[in-house]
Amino acid sequence: MNRYLWKPYLKLLLQYPLTTKSVSTSVLMGPVGDSLAQILEYKYSKKRDGEEDGKREFKYNYNRMLTMSAVGLCFSGPVLHYWYQSLDKIVTGQGKIIYLKKMLVDQLVFAPCVISTFMLIMNVLNGRTLTDAKKQIKNELLYPALAYNWCLWPAAQYISFAIVPLNFRVLYVSVVSVFWNIFLSNLGNK
Repeated sequence: MNRYLWKPYLKLLLQYPLTTKSVSTSVLMGPVGDSLAQILEYKYSKKRDGEEDGKREFKYNYNRMLTMSAVGLCFSGPVLHYWYQSLDKIVTGQGKIIYLKKMLVDQLVFAPCVISTFMLIMNVLNGRTLTDAKKQIKNELLYPALAYNWCLWPAAQYISFAIVPLNFRVLYVSVVSVFWNIFLSNLGNK
């Protein structure tokens, strides 16, 4: 990363850790992750529908991107900030086994809760009733999301706990999440 951007970021991270992590997560979830998701959805749907001639115009959904960005700012960023601080206090010890323990707690306790809450928020923000949102999450969305989650996140989180300092964990996870958020954005906007 450019040192002219990195130094101010580090200063903000030290002075305003929660705000800096929340804004970073917001940018990576909305303008970066969801924008990529929309572009990929458009390209995939054109191929799927056999529209290689370019007649269908790409229409960027600003509301969708802003929704993802707001969820990053108000939900994901703060939740991750406090989760990693709490996890370091709850799961303690020495050696490599501690990384495995943290990863297991993260994936077996935190991941199902945060994924289902994210989906609930997105469904409600997209106009579904709370009852319909819960039903769709339970019947259609949660298990596929968890299955995909467990293909990516155990390794990513083990690396996070092993080598990424606590104050950089949200940034690291947010960068990895760009790809995960493409998937979640597609699922959450069904």
